[in-house]
Amino acid sequence: MESELRFDTDDPEFVRGFEIGVLWERLSVDPECEITVHASNAEMVMRVAKAVGCQFSGRDLGDDRIFVELHKVNSC
Repeated sequence: MESELRFDTDDPEFVRGFEIGVLWERLSVDPECEITVHASNAEMVMRVAKAVGCQFSGRDLGDDRIFVELHKVNSC
């Protein structure tokens, strides 16, 4: 994500869910999306990409973060 947002919980699962929610919302608005997420969300990024018909690529940024680009395979 572009900037870090402090939550009122330290639960890593909450943060992972929030990141995927942001990704899902962005893809509902635009079939092209770039986002930085925790590396532990790599599997969920792949599942979201499959569910919405996107191809994706990613790059390790270090510090347990990955940069992901998603693009619709066939835009409607």
